[in-house]
Amino acid sequence: MTTIANLLRDKRANVNVTLSLEDLREFVTELLENGTAAAPAPASIESEHSRELMTRDEVCEYLGVTKPTLHRWNKQGYLTCVKVGSKVRYRREDIEAFAVK
Repeated sequence: MTTIANLLRDKRANVNVTLSLEDLREFVTELLENGTAAAPAPASIESEHSRELMTRDEVCEYLGVTKPTLHRWNKQGYLTCVKVGSKVRYRREDIEAFAVK
């Protein structure tokens, strides 16, 4: 069974979670009873993702292409972007694998 704590531990998780108030209370109670080690601190989650994700500008520079080319490749399915809020990011490992092809 997937728990909220497990989703928070998964570095590649890209999910939106909707919780009922009761589920949130249960999760907080579980954290308090088991200690906060069950879930990483939000700052550590953000810093891990910051190292793994690249901006459009970084990808363009890395691959030596323009933004329109990057956009076209994304549309054609050569690359897959990740939405972080309203921002577009690319997984570094995906870009490195694409560059090898």
